[in-house]
Amino acid sequence: MFNPWSATELLIKVIEKGSFSAAANTLGLSKSHVSRKISELENHLGSKLINRTTRKLVLTDTGRVYYNRCREIAEQIDDVEQMVLASQTEPRGKLRISVAGAFGERYIAPAAASFMATHKQLQIELEFSNRNVDIVEEGYDLAIRAGVLEDSSLVARRIASRNLILCASRHYFDEHGTPNSISSLKDHNCLLGSRKHWRLYDPENRWHLDVAVQGTWRSNNGYALLSAVQQGIGIAQLPEFYVHNELAAGRLIEIMSAFKPRDMAVWAVYPSRRHLSPKVRLFIDYLITEIEQIEYL
Repeated sequence: MFNPWSATELLIKVIEKGSFSAAANTLGLSKSHVSRKISELENHLGSKLINRTTRKLVLTDTGRVYYNRCREIAEQIDDVEQMVLASQTEPRGKLRISVAGAFGERYIAPAAASFMATHKQLQIELEFSNRNVDIVEEGYDLAIRAGVLEDSSLVARRIASRNLILCASRHYFDEHGTPNSISSLKDHNCLLGSRKHWRLYDPENRWHLDVAVQGTWRSNNGYALLSAVQQGIGIAQLPEFYVHNELAAGRLIEIMSAFKPRDMAVWAVYPSRRHLSPKVRLFIDYLITEIEQIEYL
């Protein structure tokens, strides 16, 4: 039996994903099934909703009105569902998390595994991507992001600090001397990450400089930079969690600590909704508790 609302939910997903195939892949359905249900919905309503071309889908005027109104209704239904779920203490269902890089590997993944071990009715999908994903459009429950947040439509909770450290090996400084000013960095082999500059602040946090640096080693991977630093190749600017143990053991030496960047926080961000699901709320609380036990975060 044809279910108009079920077909409408497929329509919403098709528009969100931008194609029948993308929506079908997300939902685990065949493209032909999704296309057939949209056609049945159009026949049921007696109106064309989508104009299909070889390159893209375009809503008709009627389709746009129908889509916008039904999406609002779907969000209201979701709000009611989340309100009911919020009264439960045990998280359940799928928790989709977007993370990136070494911080996610070293801290988020173990915390997620530990959280799931405690909450048996939960499924976790942890996806790693350096891309700044659209968590609403792509269906994530939350994302872990570092630095300044630009998307004001998202709610953010600070979960950790992300201090950037300028450092090199003792061997490098013995051989090349230690820079004691920003201007003296030009005389040193500065190992580059994904950017061609280092951001430094004055000790009173009144100004900052994006200092152009250059050197003989460049990599967009933090552990690759760390390897070069450990071998005495040059100076690098790395998040503290990469180098904390090396600094504590005296194998690496921090320089110019007064100029390190401020407010490089790590955030858990999620869509702005009136009723936050218990799985997201409890996981973020758990994550903060776990990370608070790590002194350098």
